[in-house]
Amino acid sequence: MLSRFNRAVACIIAVCSVLVLLPLRGVADDQTMNFYVTPDFPESQVEGSASYFDINADPGTTEKLTLTLQNAIDAPVKVAITPHTAYTNVNGTVEYGKTAETPDSTLVHSLDKLIEAPEPIELAGKETKTVSLRLNLPEETFEGFLAGGLRISEVKEETEEDTSDEEGLAIKNEFAYVIGVVVSNSRASVRPDLDLIDVFPDQLNYRNVVSATLQNGTPTFINRLEVEASVHRKGEEDVLYEAKKEQMQMAPNSNFDFPISLNGDRFRGGDYVLNLTARSGEEEWQWTEEFTIKADEARSLNRDDVTIDSSPNWLLIGSVSCIVLLLAVIVYLVLQNKKNKHNQGTKE
Repeated sequence: MLSRFNRAVACIIAVCSVLVLLPLRGVADDQTMNFYVTPDFPESQVEGSASYFDINADPGTTEKLTLTLQNAIDAPVKVAITPHTAYTNVNGTVEYGKTAETPDSTLVHSLDKLIEAPEPIELAGKETKTVSLRLNLPEETFEGFLAGGLRISEVKEETEEDTSDEEGLAIKNEFAYVIGVVVSNSRASVRPDLDLIDVFPDQLNYRNVVSATLQNGTPTFINRLEVEASVHRKGEEDVLYEAKKEQMQMAPNSNFDFPISLNGDRFRGGDYVLNLTARSGEEEWQWTEEFTIKADEARSLNRDDVTIDSSPNWLLIGSVSCIVLLLAVIVYLVLQNKKNKHNQGTKE
């Protein structure tokens, strides 16, 4: 009887959980620039701006943005020049070499639409060429600045190595020159204004954050921007999450999502309050905004957060299963033992 019990327990304990680790591999291609770029500034260039195009011109006029391209190697090189409209990225930095997926609602003139992009330029070995891009200023007078940039990159043919479906994560570095372009009709100053237009649960790099969307609705840069933010539950005073960042900059007529990290915590459904203060020079803005996190939204974001272990706890599941099976076997053996004793008593 006892030996049967011991064998049953041994069989149950032998069933354990398994942990599987899947490696993630990163591969980076080393690249170097095979050509050089030098901007040639027009007469409308504002004095003191030597590293980017800073154009002050009349409405309806056409300016030329001239670049000198020099091939640094013996082999031929194909170069692409693409204009972009400046926007503010999630780090609070102005991006001149990319265009926002969704332009800000206050943006009237997109610089990438005002600059005529040329076809890719082919350079023979060691060849130097001069390329001019037409900048067509809007017919109507505008205040402040239009900002953007020219991205100059090498056009490379795809290789089997680039297109292979290799296991793991492939990371490819793309190098390019970016030359800023700032355009104005006059240099009259525009007072900056900032607005908080949304607060919502979000993720940054697969990590839970509360995002506060700040909008610069004015056609001027907001420089040396400092933001302090905190989040607490509605009706409570304890601060749950907070963030502070200085020395940021916003492009004219742009917005960005200022992230407040949860530092690895899970989202929990409920009503919350955001307190946010922003400063730039002598300007200061303050907001207190209520927002709600829905339970299903919290669950979805928590599953995607790489710092939160959302996988089944196999050790706990295995332990509970073993305990349940042990109890079932014990009950079964006890009942069998009572039945055997009852049968023996009946025979006697």
